[in-house]
Amino acid sequence: MAGCSRPAPAKTYPVHGQVLAVDQAKQTITMRHDDIDGLMPGMTMGFQVADPALLQGREPGEIVDGTIEVSDALGRLTSIHRVGFQALPTNTNAALMAEGVLEVGALVPDTAFIDQTDTRRALAEWRGSATLVTFIYTRCPLPDFCPLIDSHFARLQQAIMADAALKSRARLISVTFDPEHDTPAVLTAHAAKLKADPAIWTFVTGDRGTLDRFAARLGVGVIREGDPSITHNLRTTLIAPDGRIAHIYSGSQWNTADVLADLRAAAGARVP
Repeated sequence: MAGCSRPAPAKTYPVHGQVLAVDQAKQTITMRHDDIDGLMPGMTMGFQVADPALLQGREPGEIVDGTIEVSDALGRLTSIHRVGFQALPTNTNAALMAEGVLEVGALVPDTAFIDQTDTRRALAEWRGSATLVTFIYTRCPLPDFCPLIDSHFARLQQAIMADAALKSRARLISVTFDPEHDTPAVLTAHAAKLKADPAIWTFVTGDRGTLDRFAARLGVGVIREGDPSITHNLRTTLIAPDGRIAHIYSGSQWNTADVLADLRAAAGARVP
């Protein structure tokens, strides 16, 4: 006998945060929010609104309370109201969020970097490979933030190098958002500590403006609160060989086996 199932009921969660950008065309609000109990850690991300009227009167800098409704893994804001206002700090890339956070399917713009060998690089050089891009800084003191992302990438590198088909089709890039400290020499030492193979895993820096804009487009908010403290969220992006976003992984708790499977699918490599 054939059975039928009803969709899981929507769940609602309270959210508190600061509005960074409002996009009337896409009907989204980009917000830097606190931890949402039972749903996700605090981060910067864009939310669709359930009703365009919720965008009326919204402006960057607002401190807001709201409600997020999650149904079929999709979250949207169903209510939002202002509880305060705080000017966006100047030591952050928050204002750049107004340019829009790229989502799955979007073409990632070419960007200029400098790698750990002090060589100028362009993101376009990685076209043709399935490329996983993440953001770190070498002085990050929190073990479940940048160091955990480094560990994830080290495990992924081992798996890539053990797979002949994937080795020629998958690449890893770690982008620092601490260019004043993370010079090419510092990145070289950091890469050596992680046993990063430059043929697979590249560390890049650049000028702060370029890095901040690139991070903002990929949904990474950065606040420099004083040397060496940097507050940031975690977001890792899988870029397909055609330069478009294939997957986005928020936080640091993603499973490397799942990401490896996504890498293989994006690269067109079979499981060995």
